[in-house]
Amino acid sequence: MHRAYKAVIVTVTHPRGAVAGRGQRGGNVSAKAREIVAEGSAQARLGAALRELRSRKGLSQARLGAAVHCSGDLIRRVEATERFPNRQLIEACDRVLEADGSLLELWVAAEEERRRATSPRKERLQPARFVPEASESLITRWVATDSPVLAELPSSDGLWVTDQDVLVAEATLDMFRRLDHAHGPGHFGAHLSSYIDSELSSLLSRPAAAPGVELDRTRIATGFLELAGYQAVDSGRPGWAQSHYRRALQLTARTGDRAYGGYLVGVNLSHLALHCNHPSIALRWSQAAVEVIDTAASPATRAAITAVSARSHARMGNERETTELLLQAEALLNSSVVGEEPPWISYFTRAYLADEMAHCLNDLGRAPSARTQVADALEGVGPDRVRRLAIDAALLASTWLRSGDIEQACAVGKAAVGYAARTSSGRSVERIARLLVDLKPHAGQTVSELDEYVRAVLPAAAITLSRS
Repeated sequence: MHRAYKAVIVTVTHPRGAVAGRGQRGGNVSAKAREIVAEGSAQARLGAALRELRSRKGLSQARLGAAVHCSGDLIRRVEATERFPNRQLIEACDRVLEADGSLLELWVAAEEERRRATSPRKERLQPARFVPEASESLITRWVATDSPVLAELPSSDGLWVTDQDVLVAEATLDMFRRLDHAHGPGHFGAHLSSYIDSELSSLLSRPAAAPGVELDRTRIATGFLELAGYQAVDSGRPGWAQSHYRRALQLTARTGDRAYGGYLVGVNLSHLALHCNHPSIALRWSQAAVEVIDTAASPATRAAITAVSARSHARMGNERETTELLLQAEALLNSSVVGEEPPWISYFTRAYLADEMAHCLNDLGRAPSARTQVADALEGVGPDRVRRLAIDAALLASTWLRSGDIEQACAVGKAAVGYAARTSSGRSVERIARLLVDLKPHAGQTVSELDEYVRAVLPAAAITLSRS
C-alpha cells in the first residue's frame, strides 16, 4: 500500500519569499493557503490565511489595503477576526495575492459558518453526524505520504513564536485538561473553543523562531485539538470530534510526527468509529496506524492502538483475535519505561488498559472476567478522573447485572450516578441511562429506588431514558 500511493512533496523557500516546486508559483502559494491549519472557526482560518499570503508577498497591511482600495486597519481587523469581510474585499485580496481562489473558498466556508450561527437555536444544537468517508481519504494520504517539514518564512510583522509562547500555551492546555478530567466539557468547553479560535489560531499563523519551537508548537496545538475532539464526543457531537481529529492529523503531518499521527488515527479516530458503532472501520484504521508507525512509536502508544484493535474485534464477537491483541497490548505496556513516553500518552497506565480489557470482556459476554478488570481500572484511576470513575462504575454495575445480581448492580449503579452527577459528561449520562434500560425488566424495590435517585440527582439521565 505504501508503494502504490507514496507521494513525495518538495518545498523550497527562496530568499524573497516565493515558494518554488512543481507547477506555477501562484499555484504553490494557493496550495499553501489551503494547507494552513489555523485551527478554530472558519473565520479564524480565513484571517490566518490572509495574513500568511500577505506575509509571503512581503506586503504590509497598509500596502495590501491600498492595493484593494481599503484601509490597512480593515485588513488588520479581518486578519484578527474583529471584522467579517464582504465577498468583494476577499475577491480583491485573492487577485492581488495570487491565491488562485483559495481565499474565496475560505470566505464561503466562513459565511456558511456565520449563517449557521444565526440560524434557529434548535438547528444549531443538532449534533453533527460522524461520516467515516470524510476521514478515509485523509488517512489514506497520511499512510502513503512521507510528509515534509515545511520551512519557516520570515514575517513582515516580526511576530515570532518563541519558547515562552509555547510554554504559556502548554500551561493553558494542562489547565483545560485538568478541568475536563474533573468536570467534563460543560461550561469549560466553550472556553476551550474560544481559546482555539483566538489564541491558538494566532499562534499557528506566525512563524516559529526555531525548528524546535515549531515541533513543540505543533505538539501543543495538536493536544488542544485532541482535547476539543474528546469533549465533542462527550457532548454527543461526533461529527465535530471528527473534524477536530482530522485537523490535528493534518498538523502532525506538517512536521512529520508519525508517532503522534498514528496515535490520532489508531486511538482517537478509531475510538470515535467504535463509539459510533463502526467496529470494522475502527479495526481498519487502528491496523493502518500500527502498520505506519511500527516501532517508531513508544510502547505505550502501540499498546493503546493495539487495545483499540482488540475492542473492535470484541465488538464483532471475535474472541480469539481479541485475546491475542490484549496479550500483545499488555506486553507492550509492560515494556514501557516511565519517563520515556511522550506526554500525550502518559495517561495510558495499567488502569487504562484494564478499562479497555473490561470493555472487551463485557462485549464478549464474560461478565466475571470483565468485573475483575474493571475493579483494577477503578482502583488505579485517580480521584480527579471523575468521568472515568463514572463510566467504569457503570460498567461494573452492568457486569453484576449480567451475572444476575440485581442488588449489587443497583448498589454499584448508585455510586456511578454519584460520580456522573459531579461532571457534565454526556457519555457518563448515556451509560447511566443504558444501565437503567437494562434494569427495567427486573422491576422491584431496589431498581425503583435507583430510578428515583437518578431522577433526583442526575435528571439528564432520566430525560435520556424517557427518549430511548
